This record gives sequence, structure tokens and C-alpha cells, in this order.
Amino acid sequence: MHKRFLAVAVAGVLTAGGLAACGGGSDSGSDGGGGAAAGKVGVILPDTKSSQRWSTFDPTDLKSAFDAAGVPVDIQNAQGDRTTFQTIADGMISSGVKVLIIVNLDSGSGKAVLDKAKQAGIATIDYDRLTLNGGADYYVSFDNVKVGELQGQGLVQCLTD
Repeated sequence: MHKRFLAVAVAGVLTAGGLAACGGGSDSGSDGGGGAAAGKVGVILPDTKSSQRWSTFDPTDLKSAFDAAGVPVDIQNAQGDRTTFQTIADGMISSGVKVLIIVNLDSGSGKAVLDKAKQAGIATIDYDRLTLNGGADYYVSFDNVKVGELQGQGLVQCLTD
């Protein structure tokens, strides 16, 4: 469910950016328009070892959600390597993505990528893992309060059974 929310949130960010691009009094001849390239999203997943979801569920579910929203997406996996993570990010930034979604390997490498994206004017989203001191524009994760409540209820049930 949070993958669909992520796609909708990204679509909202792209729409807001597109509307801002259409505004202004410039007569430069540009239509400020969209097109597929104007709204491309980059997603960097962390690895294939810490959780199966990074190689099985998330890539296919995210692609389906973005396709359904009409948003072009480039999803890549860093395979647990900081250099690969940075190289993927650099490529996505230079290709002109409008939104960059990352699942960081660690806060240091995540922050470096977020800083580069910000300098390029790209909206950023931390997905599932918060980049400490990273300053992403958005953070999408599970409802951690609800997770804690359910864990507590399970513990109480086990202790009373």
C-alpha cells in the first residue's frame, strides 16, 4: 500500500513542479511543458541481501505503480556497494530526473547523494530508510507507531496465553 502512496506522492511533486514551470511571464518560446522526460523519476534500491524485497517485490511493485500513474521511472539497485550507489545517482542526476528516491546504504553515502540532487534542483525522497542529517524533501516508510502498537499487543498476548 505504501508503494501506491509513494507513486501518488511523486505524481503530486511532479505536478506541482510542472505547474510551477508553466507559470511566470517569460516569452522565451518554451511551453514549460511536460512530456515523459520532464517527469522522470529515479529510484535507487540498496542491495539484494539485506531483504528479498529489494530484488523481488519493490522493483516490480514500484514500476507497476509508476506505470499506472503515467510516470516514467528508472529503478536500479546498488548491490550494497557505495561506489555503485554514487555512480547510479550521478547518472540519474545527469540524465535529468525530476525526483530521486533513495534507500540509502548508510547515512553518509545517502547524504552525499541527496546533497548532489538538491544542488541540481531535484526533489528527493528517502524511502524506507531515513538518511540522518540528509535533508530529503520527503520520507516514506511504514507507520512505525502502528508497528510498535502491534508488537506490544503481540507481546502482551504471548505473555497472557
